[in-house]
Amino acid sequence: MNPPRARRPFLFALLLLAACQSATDLLYEPKPQDRLDGYEGSLAEAGINTEMDWGPKQNLLLSQYKTLKEEQARLQKRLDEALAENQNLKTQLNGANEVAQREKTQRVQSEAQLELRQQKQRELEATVLSLRIEKAKLEQQNLLSRIDALEQSLAQSNPQSNPQSNQQSAPKSAEPAAAPPGRQ
Repeated sequence: MNPPRARRPFLFALLLLAACQSATDLLYEPKPQDRLDGYEGSLAEAGINTEMDWGPKQNLLLSQYKTLKEEQARLQKRLDEALAENQNLKTQLNGANEVAQREKTQRVQSEAQLELRQQKQRELEATVLSLRIEKAKLEQQNLLSRIDALEQSLAQSNPQSNPQSNQQSAPKSAEPAAAPPGRQ
């Protein structure tokens, strides 16, 4: 598959000759009527994206391509703006959600504190009420003991002077003595 060693210098010389031929063509300016040059000697016809570059039937495709490229650029710009606005709105929404969550947490804490205070207030009111009841019972016992003491002192001071009043006062003193609960 490899060429024999004797052919290698010959191939190398042939390759150099071909390369020299191409290099010499690059040094010379092309002729004005050369079709490969692109403008055939008329500078007015030369340019970018002209009918000469693309051909007569390609002009419509070129304009459509340009229109579509402009439309794509406009849509891409709108997309970028929409994405930026979307990101901004998401950020605002996340901030609002965080604020709402904090407010909700604070509200729950406030409600718990309020419930605790109301519970303590109910307990205090119950304690005050029970103390008032106890105070009223003690006052009642105190008054009943005074009444008994007064009746005994009255009975000792007037036992013989008015026996009828003793008989009448005896049922009266017996009734209150039996009526109040907790009296001994």
